[in-house]
Amino acid sequence: MIPRDCTPFGLALAAVAAVVVVVLPAPVPAVKAPVSTSVADVWPGARIAANTVTGPPYTPLAYLDSGTSAGVTRASDSIRLMLGERVLREVPLSGSPRFVLATSPDSLVWLELSDITGTGALWRSGPRGENPVLVTAETGRVVLLDSEYDLVVHEGHASWVAVRDDATEVRTVALSGGPVTRTPLPGEFALTAWPFATSAAVEQAGPSELVDLRDGRVSRVGGRNVELVDCTPSWCRVQVLRQSGTARFDLMKPDGSDRRRVGGKGIRPAFGDVVVLDRYAVVVDDDRGVLALYDTATGRMADLAAEFGTVLARGPYVWWSVGGNEALTWRVLDLRTLEASV
Repeated sequence: MIPRDCTPFGLALAAVAAVVVVVLPAPVPAVKAPVSTSVADVWPGARIAANTVTGPPYTPLAYLDSGTSAGVTRASDSIRLMLGERVLREVPLSGSPRFVLATSPDSLVWLELSDITGTGALWRSGPRGENPVLVTAETGRVVLLDSEYDLVVHEGHASWVAVRDDATEVRTVALSGGPVTRTPLPGEFALTAWPFATSAAVEQAGPSELVDLRDGRVSRVGGRNVELVDCTPSWCRVQVLRQSGTARFDLMKPDGSDRRRVGGKGIRPAFGDVVVLDRYAVVVDDDRGVLALYDTATGRMADLAAEFGTVLARGPYVWWSVGGNEALTWRVLDLRTLEASV
């Protein structure tokens, strides 16, 4: 007698049962990497100028126009403040000198400080470096944050912040000379767009303050204990913190309105200032390794440079270094050419 499971029919069933059916997932379409949008794509009128520097390394500290800068270079035993090929000031290296520049339509103004003591002198010249003269040596220990507002020129005066044991003080002097006035502020402050000072000089999470130096009125800018808030009178930068760094990069108005996300953990400020020309935030996208520009007016982000070193901004100009030593190049963008192309 043939067992039932050995019949041809039973054998066929056994064979079917032994087959493992594997269902393969449907093919996934290839995802194309997002196409980068450059500044030239968004603003066809944008003009980026390249300034090739020969000789000793040179760092522009201010631009008078896209082709003319004032900056510093190092000689064998000194630091020179240059405007084009002209030496405006030369200071021995022994004092660890540092220069801070500001411009106005009718003058070039600079602080000439010792990195050791933080003290020094304020100088001014004509708009193209003509006839440099000493304005005052009563600078105090100057607070420097590598900001456009380290030295502010306004209505024929220059202002900066000096530190005292128990406070900071805003020092102001007429560019024509005369006594230096001192406005004390309790705590640690730095200047922002005149006539305001900001408490965000301290990298401390939580609320921030803006002080109107004309009348002492204080505006408190809200911020949670996991947020670094840094403000100008027009915009505030909010960096939302997490244990391993920054989780998000936002911008908002000082009253908390119009808050928008600029980017995630890969986005960070390119320098200390919140915005340039009260409109553009310059950021580094670490995920892609690019320098980028965020426009608060349109909410658009565009790539500014794929190769960059030092990044600075003063007035309407943003500039960054490419290469080094004898191949050092500085590229500069006049942000006004963006606005003109819209």
